[in-house]
Amino acid sequence: MSLTDLKKGKGEAVKRKNFTVDEFISDAEDYAKGQPKLVKEGKKAPNTGLNLEQAIAAAEQQVVAKSKSKESNRTFRHATFTLSEDAIAQLNVLAKESKLAKSHIIRILIDQLATQDQKQQLAALLGSKTL
Repeated sequence: MSLTDLKKGKGEAVKRKNFTVDEFISDAEDYAKGQPKLVKEGKKAPNTGLNLEQAIAAAEQQVVAKSKSKESNRTFRHATFTLSEDAIAQLNVLAKESKLAKSHIIRILIDQLATQDQKQQLAALLGSKTL
């Protein structure tokens, strides 16, 4: 294959579909579920039946809804740390008995320690038998 094969032909002009960014994102989500609308419609442009003001109001509602859902979703970062064999064994037992993820257990314990006052924190940290 040569570079001349890659040239854009002078054939029919391809008419692009007109859709908004929100429609594109929504269709991508629908496509992932196996129910695309824009792709399925082919050359027919989607008819939303909305005027500009209604479309703007609907888009604003979607933005508010997405921002609320993002607030509820916690974002986590990968962390690497070293634990003793005993701590790993204890964490495995806790995870097995509680049926919670090890990272979830660690987050619970950190939160519990962080909510204590400073004296209780120091007593718990300095009174620990593990090193």
